[in-house]
Amino acid sequence: MIEQFHLYLILIGLTIGSVMAALWYKARQASMLNLELIRLNEQLGFDAPAFLRHAWGLLARSSLRGMQWELDWFGVQTREEVGVAKGRPAQHRVEVGEMALVLTVYRHDGRGEQRYFEEGLIETLLLLLRTDMLIKAGTTDAALSHMSKLNLFLQHDMKNIAQFIQLMSDQLAAVPAGKEHKVLDYLRVATPLIRHRADRIVRTLTVGAAPSAAGQPVPLRPLLEKLCALYDLECQIDGDAAVATDPNVLETVLDNILKNYKDASARENITHLLLEFTVTAQNDTVQLTVQAPAAPRAAAPERMFEPFWSSTPDGLGIGLYQARHLIEMQGGSLSVSQDDGQPLRFHLHCPVADSTGLSS
Repeated sequence: MIEQFHLYLILIGLTIGSVMAALWYKARQASMLNLELIRLNEQLGFDAPAFLRHAWGLLARSSLRGMQWELDWFGVQTREEVGVAKGRPAQHRVEVGEMALVLTVYRHDGRGEQRYFEEGLIETLLLLLRTDMLIKAGTTDAALSHMSKLNLFLQHDMKNIAQFIQLMSDQLAAVPAGKEHKVLDYLRVATPLIRHRADRIVRTLTVGAAPSAAGQPVPLRPLLEKLCALYDLECQIDGDAAVATDPNVLETVLDNILKNYKDASARENITHLLLEFTVTAQNDTVQLTVQAPAAPRAAAPERMFEPFWSSTPDGLGIGLYQARHLIEMQGGSLSVSQDDGQPLRFHLHCPVADSTGLSS
């Protein structure tokens, strides 16, 4: 009797072991199939339409019978079918932004573990498709955001050119008789700089971005002197250094800073506003500090780099935000400070060039 009982126990154990081995094998096959789907999606560059068309080559190895989908891809609707449209259908919908997918999967009528493995496989497929659509939506939003930012920057640059022309007109109108040579001196300085800005805008509109010349040594003193002459601002420069920064970017950054001082002097009727520049070089960084003792104190210095905020009603509120964004892309930084009883200071940090020269 005891021997017969042991025989039953052995038979039950062998049955349980066989079932466990079969389940382990099916689980391993399902796990490998899930990993292959993930790798296939990665190889296809997380492209949902391409993944849908290629995934059935792997899914056909499972117990799934077929699938069909209706895809609305940015307004273009397609419908495709693979496998056999028989069995128990399970419909799923995935919608992200301007993309929508209705996926119908045809399953066997099986029960138990087969149904469990099929559900896990379908969930993996849906998760990958949703991830692809989210990646596409994020990439599209980022591209549109970049284009929007580029348009804002171009709008600001074109406004600057228009104001340069207005400034030139005012300078010409204010020249007294017999002093026409001053007009020529001013035009020799202003016209090439305005042409340079116009060329930069045309390049950006043509190829999408101005060419970079990062790393080229750019002496600060002559550039500051030219820009101050363009804005009809007096300047006092202490020190000099060459920075390793794209000259177009550096000029745009300084443009935006000086333009703020020019606008402030116009609002406050300050004639011959003096800007004080201090240039120092330490280790691998050049610091340029800009201040105007006669300029009014800033009411809200903490909002200087806030996009679309301006202290003037006709300002776009994008100039200093643009300047900070551009210089950070070059490995530099731009900040402001305003101590009690002291004027507002701009602090510009740029990488130093190998040929840096300092003079007092």
